[in-house]
Amino acid sequence: MPPTSNASVAIDLGTSVITTVVGERHEHGQLHILGVGQAPSNGIEAGQITHVSRAADSIRASLDQAEASSGRRILSVGIAVSGAHLQSMNNRGAVALSSDGDPIRDADLIRAIDSGRAVTINNAASLVHAIPRYYVVDAERRSFDPRGQHGQRLDVSMHLVTASQSAIQNAAHCVQNAGVDVELIAAKPVVAAERAVRGDEKEFGALVVALDAGTTSLTAYEDGAISHTSALPIGTSHIARDLSIGLHCANDEALSVIRSHGWAVPQLVPETASEIQLRGFSANGGPHSVEPSLVAEIINARASETISMIANRVTEYQLQHAVAGGVVLIGGGAMLHGIDLLFNKALNAPTRVGATGDLHGLADKLRNPDALGAVGMLDWMLDSGDAMASTQPRSLRRRPEAGGSLLGSLIAGASGIARVFSPNN
Repeated sequence: MPPTSNASVAIDLGTSVITTVVGERHEHGQLHILGVGQAPSNGIEAGQITHVSRAADSIRASLDQAEASSGRRILSVGIAVSGAHLQSMNNRGAVALSSDGDPIRDADLIRAIDSGRAVTINNAASLVHAIPRYYVVDAERRSFDPRGQHGQRLDVSMHLVTASQSAIQNAAHCVQNAGVDVELIAAKPVVAAERAVRGDEKEFGALVVALDAGTTSLTAYEDGAISHTSALPIGTSHIARDLSIGLHCANDEALSVIRSHGWAVPQLVPETASEIQLRGFSANGGPHSVEPSLVAEIINARASETISMIANRVTEYQLQHAVAGGVVLIGGGAMLHGIDLLFNKALNAPTRVGATGDLHGLADKLRNPDALGAVGMLDWMLDSGDAMASTQPRSLRRRPEAGGSLLGSLIAGASGIARVFSPNN
């Protein structure tokens, strides 16, 4: 089996499913999927590793499927991580420009970015992303790409995303235990949102809400650039737990009920909907049936609580402008019937369900919004490779220092991918 050659491999370490995607980019920019692997996720809860060997086995199973479907041997991967430990901040950097009258060059952008990413963070955290939001020349001219302009001072607004250092180390360790090298680590909310939103949504404002199994993450865009990244410790697995208790059934059966009868708004349940047969724990120990409306009421209660938590975070971080532009739902929870209407009413904002976009090749398993983590990570990696191989500035992606740690080199690589220099590239 040949190696992956110029293709990249991305893994989404999800709480319910681990997805591996092998792909490359065609000359017209489309993603061509060469292979896909999906395996039930064991040893991962709320986006974090809880059992190393079980997680490594699940990762290996996903890798084996991706190798078999692509006909290629996987040697290294990029991994998308999530969890409530993800946090973000915006910082500003500034540098003086040459007095010789030269235009702004790549080296000037690099100096500005180094200034903007120089912040003090908690010793237990690592900087995962340092993304240039926009630049300002001479404190008056805002630009997404100021190269070629003239000025005396260059400012840059940076979006910095941090993650728990131990969570990153555990994720890398599990992937290595599965037999492959780790090429890159990125925050799943960032890479998934970048794939899900359109350019006009970034400009007018958008809040991307990832309704994943273990967490609900938020990524906001305002005035053409990313402005906020965070995650809440609540996800669709909590809905399954509620159903398991309320319907007296096992958790796996509750998950099946969500997939087949997942209505988030009780009023939308068809009057002709049949009762749901469950083999779970009835009073007489045998199978029993429940009304679809009861399922919808339980789902609605947890979904409403989640939206309330999101609304509180919007207020706390002043993300009203992003919400006013529209809400984009991704993740497994985005497939709940009527969930977009629930968000629309609760947040008073236009809401749509995100999609993975134009994909070619073996993409049948990647059409749903729950695949955006893996597809977004693949997209992110390929953009990084293009930047590294082209004549565009490439020094944002640092190489490991002599004697540097594995974690440091992986994080440095992840923080350096910024669509070269411009968030709109």
